[in-house]
Amino acid sequence: MKTLVCLFLVTVSINRYDRSATGANTSEQILNTSNVSPSGFGKLYSYYVDGAVDAQPLYANGTLFVATMNDKVYAFNAEKKAPPLWMRDFTDELAGVTPVPVSDVTNRNDLNIVGNVGIESTPAIDVEAGAMYLVARTKENGAYFQKLHKLDIKTGKDLAPATVIEANFRGVAFDPKAGNQRAALALVERNVVIAWASHEDIKPYHGWIIAYDAKTLRQRAAWCTTPTGSLGGIWQSGRGPAVDATGAFYFEVGNGSWDGVNNFGTSVLKLRVQQDQIKVEDFYTPPDYESLNQRDVDLGSSGPLLLPGTDLLLGGNKRGELFLLNTNKLGHLVQSVDVKGGRVMAGPAYWDGPSGPSIYQWGESDVLKGFRFRDGALDPTPFAAGSVASHGSPGGAVTISADGKRAGTGIVWATLTTGKSADHGNAAGVVYAFDAETMKELWNSEANAKRDRLGTLVKFVPPLVAAGRVYVPNYDNAVVVYGVLHD
Repeated sequence: MKTLVCLFLVTVSINRYDRSATGANTSEQILNTSNVSPSGFGKLYSYYVDGAVDAQPLYANGTLFVATMNDKVYAFNAEKKAPPLWMRDFTDELAGVTPVPVSDVTNRNDLNIVGNVGIESTPAIDVEAGAMYLVARTKENGAYFQKLHKLDIKTGKDLAPATVIEANFRGVAFDPKAGNQRAALALVERNVVIAWASHEDIKPYHGWIIAYDAKTLRQRAAWCTTPTGSLGGIWQSGRGPAVDATGAFYFEVGNGSWDGVNNFGTSVLKLRVQQDQIKVEDFYTPPDYESLNQRDVDLGSSGPLLLPGTDLLLGGNKRGELFLLNTNKLGHLVQSVDVKGGRVMAGPAYWDGPSGPSIYQWGESDVLKGFRFRDGALDPTPFAAGSVASHGSPGGAVTISADGKRAGTGIVWATLTTGKSADHGNAAGVVYAFDAETMKELWNSEANAKRDRLGTLVKFVPPLVAAGRVYVPNYDNAVVVYGVLHD
């Protein structure tokens, strides 16, 4: 009965669990630090799909939703190994409709993406409306398209006709071939908000944010980050925007032109959809933005996290810093902490545990570290650190599961490469579980590799924890499911 109760306590309808992007499921009543162990926890089975899974899986009403780079979406019963409840395919090979080979864009197949580019970003679900929103990229008889779809989560059928994504802002046209839609989708005040960057910094390019009416898929507003300049992509290592209670949303922008009027590269932005426009309400741009651009040190290598109960935004960058900004006065830097662990990519997670609010971060050349948040600031000295070192990019992609603030329930889950950087090309991956209060390792998927091995790592995608299961996608056309053994 406990499992059935938990099924309806948690819904994971967007990337990183919630609008604040905390990366924490605090309604987990099954998994804890006593039953996640080498003898009692491990791989249960896998869901097999067609295509690599770069998007974080989503979870609602006991159903797991999986989107692939081969432009397919699946719904599975999240509690057992079984055929999909439904599958939706946005390709038609006989009609000349296929996913986009990444080599069409980059001329190579061994860089950030290997294989196809279909559905790359994490979709968003409106549970009350029973709708899933996603962007699928296709090559159709030699032409390139990106389309916004709205699906019924019970059947996979269209709830509205798909919208071809097109935009023009101050004379700059959106490029459906070059635009890389990596950042997760978000639902904001009856709008679907979507952002774009580039592939491999191939020039020319611009960053984009486009909003669509969630009911009809009519385009509400389109905005280019650098209309009179260049670059300014929004990628955030796959994270989506953070959204506050007023409907403002926040993005971190990568390297690009900046003048604070028309161009907003290398900035943290506070935006809002108003009167069919996307308006910049406030922004933060570091004073050394020109130097950051020259050295390819993206301010926007991670994504924003709104700290619950505060007016503070936590961000991370390629310089290896976590930084705090006041959302009421975004231009004011509250604090910057060098985590001494290399670039911040997949970014931090937050848990308000028995010892108070804490931030968890695993840099690309570091061990997992926890930092206390007290009196409006991060303690720069970690309260605890793990013993496992990252082998390079992208570092650990972390998430938290816990039963509220209860001691003994907080677990840091993370994916990591097993022995080399995954900056370009593919690398084998491993899943870890650590005690969130002590950073003691509880379990990893290589300790009993014959039973638990993950396979090829998907960069930037943390495990998804829901109702006693841990769902981890890989690049081998599967989502691996872990849980308590013999339950």
